[in-house]
Amino acid sequence: MKKYTKNIGLILIVLGTLALIATRFSYFSTHNELLITGLLCIVAGIYFHIRSIKSDSLY
Repeated sequence: MKKYTKNIGLILIVLGTLALIATRFSYFSTHNELLITGLLCIVAGIYFHIRSIKSDSLY
């Protein structure tokens, strides 16, 4: 489980990107909930990725 928590940021970024791609190629493009969910996944993924990099750093 520990190896998955280290990569949770990248996983969230990929899931958010896939959510945005799904809205582009489907009829859900007018639904703001799915667009906001994708955006929030990407922002949270960036935050967790930066946090994991900082925790691994020696500085």
